[in-house]
Amino acid sequence: MSKRFEGKVAVVTGAASGIGRATAERIAREGGRVMCVDVQAPALADLVKQLADEGLEAIDQICDVSDVAAVQATIDGAVARFGSLDVLCNIAGILQFTHTHEVKDEDWDRILAVNLTGTFRMCRAALPHLLASRGTIVNMSSTAALGGHPWTAAYSAAKGGVLSLTRTLAVEYAKRGLRANSVCPGSVKTPMHDVFELPEGADGKLVRRLMPLDGEFRGPETAAAAIAFLASDEAAHINGTELRVDGGMLA
Repeated sequence: MSKRFEGKVAVVTGAASGIGRATAERIAREGGRVMCVDVQAPALADLVKQLADEGLEAIDQICDVSDVAAVQATIDGAVARFGSLDVLCNIAGILQFTHTHEVKDEDWDRILAVNLTGTFRMCRAALPHLLASRGTIVNMSSTAALGGHPWTAAYSAAKGGVLSLTRTLAVEYAKRGLRANSVCPGSVKTPMHDVFELPEGADGKLVRRLMPLDGEFRGPETAAAAIAFLASDEAAHINGTELRVDGGMLA
């Protein structure tokens, strides 16, 4: 494996499982020093131990990205520990499948708080350090931001907001050396999608809109590879764009 992140410091949210965990593993194995961020303490500790057993440098940090004070403490802690910050990967997210007319206010608020506001707060806290290092941001959006996904009104709205936020960051800070891009996964196997259940009375035919062309779902490492590419210097001329990792679902 290449060492694209040798000498780099990365913060990865949602690192306890799924795409976040695969991304933290990928960056660490490519030489990066990684702060692994999540709310799931046991799984996070397991990840850090696994990486340490491989001789890699990683630390765990419990953080609810919707908590502004916790976000600031997380970024401050990463810089205090490693001395700088080069890469921010915002992957933490939550998903719920519900008929739109049955979505509760508290569920809408929580999904936007984690997926969109949490991404914004992490970016805001990290920006001074990323500007100093001429670093990069990779935000997790979704195919739900690019095409109609049934039963995911709050999630789709949040991920659409992530796309717009990412483009704004790319344009606003490009001349200061910062890059910001998004990855839009679809039909990727993660714990979040393992709990997928059709809402009562849902039209099962609409599930076909969520299927890859070859009908085969792939593992989180496929999305992690795209994230690592965009975060690396190999993507130096890629800024303000979104990369679909969906098996052609939206082709």
